[in-house]
Amino acid sequence: MVWAVAETHSGAAPQPGSQMKITLANAEAALDEVQRDADKLHSQELRKAIAEYIETQRQALKALRKKLH
Repeated sequence: MVWAVAETHSGAAPQPGSQMKITLANAEAALDEVQRDADKLHSQELRKAIAEYIETQRQALKALRKKLH
């Protein structure tokens, strides 16, 4: 998921270095957008499931950032 979001929002495959940092920032922004959209849903169960998935993806982004540093 993280790579798919990163590729979609960057327009290119993830690259090492500064391009990767920009791509990760784009992925984080996409997760924020998904969260805002999910908050508008009527189904509390669906909102909770999406929030859990988003948190999993945020943890994956943190792990990728650690690998870059």
